[in-house]
Amino acid sequence: MKISRTVLLAGVVGALMAVAAVLVNEQIDGYTSTDAFCGTSCHSMQAHVANDPVYLESAHRTTSSGVRAGCADCHIPHGIVAGTWAHVKGGVKDIISETLNDFSKPEVWNSGRAERVHRVRDWLLETDSATCRNCHEEAAIKPERKRGQRQHADALERGLTCIGCHYNLVHAELEARPEFLERAEKGI
Repeated sequence: MKISRTVLLAGVVGALMAVAAVLVNEQIDGYTSTDAFCGTSCHSMQAHVANDPVYLESAHRTTSSGVRAGCADCHIPHGIVAGTWAHVKGGVKDIISETLNDFSKPEVWNSGRAERVHRVRDWLLETDSATCRNCHEEAAIKPERKRGQRQHADALERGLTCIGCHYNLVHAELEARPEFLERAEKGI
C-alpha cells in the first residue's frame, strides 16, 4: 500500500502542529502558575490572599533558606495534562465566581471562605497530598521536637497524608471539619 504525498504531508503538518500546541500549552501553563499571575489575575486574590499578612508570613513564604513555595506549588498538580486541566477547571470556576460575586466586600469573600478551604483540603486528602510531596520527602523530614518526631514516624508507618495534620500552614486558620479529620485519621 502506497501512501500519497498529500497524506504524508498532512501527517507531517499535523505532527508539527501538535508539537507546537504542546509547547504553547506548556508556556501558558508556566505563566499561569506564577505568583504574579495568581496574585493579580483575580481581584479577590489580590485583595484577600496575595497581600494577606498570614500568607506572607507563613513558613512556606518566609524561610531562612530562601526557598519559597508559590501558589501553584500547592494548588496545581504537576504534569502538563493534570496542570492544564486544573487551570481550565479552576479558571472557569474563578471567572464565573468573580462575575457573580462582589469580592471587593470582605463579607462576601469571607462568606464562602470555609467552603473553598474545605474543598482544597478534601482535594489534598484525595490526592495523598501530592503537591506537598513534590517538594517534601516524608521519610527525610526530621522535626526538631520529640512530639513531631513521634507524629511523623506514626504518619509514615500508617500511611497518613500531610494535610491530615498540616491543614493550617499557609492561610488564615480555619477549624477542620470532623468528617475531614476522621478520613485523614483513617488514611482515606
